Amino acid sequence: MRETSIYLGRGIIKNLSSILVDDEGVSLESIWQTIEDFGINKEDLKKLSPTYKDLYEIYSAIRAYRVSVKYLKELKNKF
Repeated sequence: MRETSIYLGRGIIKNLSSILVDDEGVSLESIWQTIEDFGINKEDLKKLSPTYKDLYEIYSAIRAYRVSVKYLKELKNKF
């Protein structure tokens, strides 16, 4: 019986765990910068009167998206 295996790297969960921080540990300035870098207009978003928690959720989703894209690109390069 033959067995073939491929090492796929650290895995998405380990990569995502590296970006998770306490929601009080991220400055509002850093959150706004990440959101704007992603292409979401700060002034448009301010019209919705988001709370810090709302902004942090958007920030976290953007960070997770970026890590996922990076992981998938690295995975694709292995094949």
